[in-house]
Amino acid sequence: MEEYSYIEIYKDKNILAVQKNHGVYVIPDRQNTVTPLIDILRQDYGEIYVTHRLDAGTGGLMIFARNKYAHRHLSMQFEKSAVTKYYIAVTENKIFPQSLMLPLAKSNHGKYAVNFKSGKKAVTSFYNLSSSNKGALILAEPKTGRTHQIRVHLKSLKAPLFQDFLYNKKTDDKRLTLQCFYMGLLNPENEKYISFKSNITNFMLKHINLLELSEKSVYQYNYESKQSI
Repeated sequence: MEEYSYIEIYKDKNILAVQKNHGVYVIPDRQNTVTPLIDILRQDYGEIYVTHRLDAGTGGLMIFARNKYAHRHLSMQFEKSAVTKYYIAVTENKIFPQSLMLPLAKSNHGKYAVNFKSGKKAVTSFYNLSSSNKGALILAEPKTGRTHQIRVHLKSLKAPLFQDFLYNKKTDDKRLTLQCFYMGLLNPENEKYISFKSNITNFMLKHINLLELSEKSVYQYNYESKQSI
């Protein structure tokens, strides 16, 4: 397992953007057995606030606030689904490009499931980046921020994450073949759009190569186009 907890991508007086490693908790886990990322960042940068969540097993971009004003400003953008987010996912099967609207609700054993009676609205757009007879590399653009949203939507399309201990084969390795690759939002400093890209993590790259998928396809996609299906 890679040793780093995070890599700095960008910082100014309001924003800290980092690339979180797979398997790193952002806030303390229930057992409080590992040092969470927020504590590490506060040791390194001082005042830091969480503005959104990312599953421990998911790697990639996270945006933190460096003061209370930025915390309110950024948190509101995430709450209103005003932040552009793209995730790359290594999956077992390829899918047709589509926008999926399936409501999600808590199920059991820590899982979430599609539930048309009590579920909350969840919308994700999916695009194919690369595929082989072994699996696929899919781009996911969540338009809402429900827990496990991308994971459950992919499973409903019969294209679960290649490694996902909850929604695919059970494994002791809790890392997921899912990475937040791109984010765009309004900078609290001047209300201008600012965007960030991460680098493909070694964990993701290992599975991209294993399934004979195209790493280049991730970097060639036009994330600034704001295209929709």
